[in-house]
Amino acid sequence: MIELTEARIEDRKKAYNWLFHSDFSDFLMNLEGYTRDTIPAYEEFCNEYWDFFFDGTQPENGRCYKVISNGNKKDEIGFIYYTSFHVKEGIAEIDMWLKSLDYAGKGIGTEAVNQLVDKLHRELGFHTFFMRPSRQNTRAVNAYTRAGFKETELVAEDYYKPEFIEEYRKGGYGEGNDVFLLKKLK
Repeated sequence: MIELTEARIEDRKKAYNWLFHSDFSDFLMNLEGYTRDTIPAYEEFCNEYWDFFFDGTQPENGRCYKVISNGNKKDEIGFIYYTSFHVKEGIAEIDMWLKSLDYAGKGIGTEAVNQLVDKLHRELGFHTFFMRPSRQNTRAVNAYTRAGFKETELVAEDYYKPEFIEEYRKGGYGEGNDVFLLKKLK
């Protein structure tokens, strides 16, 4: 149904636009408390989504992939990425977004997450994966649960490097407003 291809630097603006200027982003912004007036500028996005996410120079720290439909027309339909610079060895945090709500509810998130987990396990030896969607984003929670992630209580010290615990403990939606979903492989 889909395939993942490595994103490049020239894809970063598209990733920004899909995250903050699409009908899918309207849905996400509502969850995160953003308004059209408080959307981060592209420069702020670049300060958070560093070059290595798009140029592949630091796979040990993270990487962004385009989600491509495998139908008759190979459409770019979303982005999925992992970060690992802030977590303990062998652990990766995953997040994704789509370019349009038209693609939500079709199993794309489940398949994309499974493909990325398999790739990271096989190629980089990661064994533990987590995601932190908004508690209100039931579509995402259900998709990732279908991908084998289990809701559990976050014990930040078990996953984050000590110097990042306070910065990342609360998640992107504020303490208690996300779901900590975990998947461990052997």
